[in-house]
Amino acid sequence: MMKLYNNPQSRGMIVMLLLKELGIEDQIEQINVPYENMHQAEYLTINPMGKVPCLVDHGVVISEVAAIFTYLSDKYMEKGLAPALDDPKRGAYLKWMFFCHGPLTEFMDLKGLGVSDEQIEQRKRSLTFGHEESVLAFLKNAMQEANPYLLGEKISAADLFLGYWLIFAIYLKILPYLDEFKPFIQLIGSRDSMKGVPWLQQINA
Repeated sequence: MMKLYNNPQSRGMIVMLLLKELGIEDQIEQINVPYENMHQAEYLTINPMGKVPCLVDHGVVISEVAAIFTYLSDKYMEKGLAPALDDPKRGAYLKWMFFCHGPLTEFMDLKGLGVSDEQIEQRKRSLTFGHEESVLAFLKNAMQEANPYLLGEKISAADLFLGYWLIFAIYLKILPYLDEFKPFIQLIGSRDSMKGVPWLQQINA
């Protein structure tokens, strides 16, 4: 049985949404790792970064959220949340998975740390997201092209991943709740797996 080392107050919350969507909650042993234990020797032997979530499957350690999402969606490809390896939509799918894990979360982290727009502008060439205008333009273009999901008529793990991070960024007031975002967020937010996500309830209050 796979093991998922997690903490309910961590980024691992999004992995829980995926487990519900895949219907595999009973196939994974969930191990809660309190924050005070993340940098203890016992857990560091599993993930030297001292972070959760972390998935272990047959001795293989998968330690990044985007990697866990991609791995599980591929492992259970019959569930329909990942395009096949030879599907032309696979490239766009991976683009969105890693845009969220790279440029979008880097942008969110810097804004959350209070890095000024002026500092970001000065360093935009070395930042994966460039600056705020480019992030917003990229996201607005995606929302305009969604039909109704990122890859067309069928939902994928990329929709869940982007939807969660959009909701979280809007909740933190890092991104504005633009009209262009609302149809997509409402679509993702209507899924059973999203019920109980506090950020969604707050932005819709």
